[in-house]
Amino acid sequence: MNNLAVSRENDDFSTGFNNAGFEIKKIDGRLNGYRLVIKGFLAPGWIGRLTAGLAKNRIDIVSAQAEKVTTTVWHSTFELKTAPFALDPRQIDFVALAGTETSTGASASKIELLKYTMEPCGTHDGSLYVEVRGIDRLGFLGDLLDYFSMRCLFPVKMTIDTIGNTAVDRFWLRGVGGSRPSDSITEAVRENLEKLLIPNA
Repeated sequence: MNNLAVSRENDDFSTGFNNAGFEIKKIDGRLNGYRLVIKGFLAPGWIGRLTAGLAKNRIDIVSAQAEKVTTTVWHSTFELKTAPFALDPRQIDFVALAGTETSTGASASKIELLKYTMEPCGTHDGSLYVEVRGIDRLGFLGDLLDYFSMRCLFPVKMTIDTIGNTAVDRFWLRGVGGSRPSDSITEAVRENLEKLLIPNA
């Protein structure tokens, strides 16, 4: 397969914004590096399903930006890196992957945080802002998203970066149906994040 972009969608990728579509392209000069753009209508929980599917296919997320631009429509960009001998990501239907539950069971590795920051909903237009720095590994983002979803929190915006072996991830979280997280949930998340900190990090 050549280096041209591969795109699949229910409508024209450049104009069919209400229909989910994606485009994947090799990044010149980046060994095993690819740029993935997904936009359009995506069902709740799609980011968690996508990251779980990527991990299963041995594809790591180097960086990402994703934002819910309407109540149902997302726009996101991911920089991906494949492991040696992994499936060529240009053969994957990423919209289908984002709609497929992956049964992974409990993670073999726990989330290890170096530090975290939280800012109240009033500072971020009703979203709970959480920034974490942790030990990066394949599946780290997916485990974080599962961690938040178990507490009924879901991102409406996120930015993901990898600096060396450190994941630097920022989330703007809302409750079910886009509701503002309650003070009790916010405090529970703070207490739980404390437990994920590496001692003396």
